[in-house]
Amino acid sequence: MTDPFEDRTLAEHRRVFEKIWWQNPERQNATSSSWWFFLLFPDGEEGYGPRQLMFSIAACVGDECRVNDLPPQGMDSDRSVVDGVDRFNATTVGWSGDDDVVHDHVVRQSAEAVLSRDDQRLEAWTDREDGSRRGSEIAALSDRPLGLRAHVIGDDAEAEFEAWGALDSKMTSPRRSLNIDTPLGGAEVVAWRQMEFEGEFDLPDGPETLSGSCYFQRVCFDVPLMPWKWIWAIFPDGTSFSVLIPFIGPQLFRRGYEFFSSNRLERLTIPLRQSGFWNWGSKDGHVEFDTLSVEPLLGTGEQPDFEVRVENEDGDHVRFVARTYGHARNWLDRPRLGGRFTSHWSYNEYMFRMAGLAGRIGGTSIDAESMGTGFGTLEYSTGLGL
Repeated sequence: MTDPFEDRTLAEHRRVFEKIWWQNPERQNATSSSWWFFLLFPDGEEGYGPRQLMFSIAACVGDECRVNDLPPQGMDSDRSVVDGVDRFNATTVGWSGDDDVVHDHVVRQSAEAVLSRDDQRLEAWTDREDGSRRGSEIAALSDRPLGLRAHVIGDDAEAEFEAWGALDSKMTSPRRSLNIDTPLGGAEVVAWRQMEFEGEFDLPDGPETLSGSCYFQRVCFDVPLMPWKWIWAIFPDGTSFSVLIPFIGPQLFRRGYEFFSSNRLERLTIPLRQSGFWNWGSKDGHVEFDTLSVEPLLGTGEQPDFEVRVENEDGDHVRFVARTYGHARNWLDRPRLGGRFTSHWSYNEYMFRMAGLAGRIGGTSIDAESMGTGFGTLEYSTGLGL
C-alpha cells in the first residue's frame, strides 16, 4: 500500500490547475490532439449510477479533421498564440444515459475555440441565425479556491454545472498524471478524478437538478491516437478503481464499430505501458497494480461485457465482470497522403455495473456486500489516429 497523499499547498494545486488552460502549442505536431472532458455520475439509489453523462471539447491538428463526421475542421500546429490566447477549431460532443436508454450525440457542434491562459477559460460557441448558440465553455470558478464551471448547449440538451474538489487527496485534487516530452512526440494529462458537481440539466427526458461525482481530464497527445482500454469506477462510499491498458493488435486496423468473430481473436492484443489502482474513499490507502487484464466477452448481450482482473506482488487483487448496459461512440478521421488515405480512430464508451466483485486490498476482503454497487465507464478505443 502506497503512502497517503502528502499535504500540498494551494499554490501547488494552482500550478497544476493552470495547465488546464494551455494545450502546449509549442509541443504540437502533425499528429497532435487535445481533449477536455467531464464524466458525471449523478447520485442514485444504489450509489453513483446507473445514470451517467459525458461532455467533451475535442481538437486535432490538421487541415481537415473530422469528429463524428461533422464538416472538417483544421488546426495549424504553427499557429500564433498572442498574449496567452490560443484560437483553434474544436468540436463539442456529449451523451447521457442509464440502464434504460442512451442518448448519444445530444451535443455535436463544431466551432472556433478560444482558450485564454490568463482568464482561465475555454469557449467554443457557434452563433445561429435565430440568435441562439450551440457549443460549450469551461471556466475557473471564482467563488472557490479551485473549481470549474461548464455550460453546454446542443440541439437535444443543455447543461450548466459547477465541479470542485476537496484538495485533500490524490483523487480530489488536480494532478499531472502523465507527462512525456520527447523529440518524437509525447503526452500530458491533467486529471481531477473525484470532484463533486451540481447543476441544472435539460436533457431529452426533461429538465432537472443533478449532483454527484465528477471526473475531469485535460489530455494533450502529441503522438498518434492508438487503441486502449480504460476504466473509471466508483463505489457508494467514494472508493474508486481505475485501469489503463494501451495496446497494439489487429484492432489498429479497425474502422467503424465492429468486433471479430470470437473472443480469442478480439483478445489478440499486446499491452504496452499499463497502470491501475484502488483508492479507498473512507480511509487512507492507495494501492497500485502491476498485472492487469481487461478482456472483452462477446455474445453476452447487445454490447460486450468485460472480464477485469488486476493484482500486484503484495497479494492485493481485484476481479469482476463489467456488465455493460449502455454504449456511446465518438470517432476522428484525418486525411493523409494528400487525401489518398484517411486514418480512423474510434472511441467507444460503455456504461457498466460490477458483477461478481471479489478480491483483497491491504488485508481487507472486498465483495459486493461489503462495497455496495460499483458503477463505471469503460473505454475501448480502436483504430489508429495518425
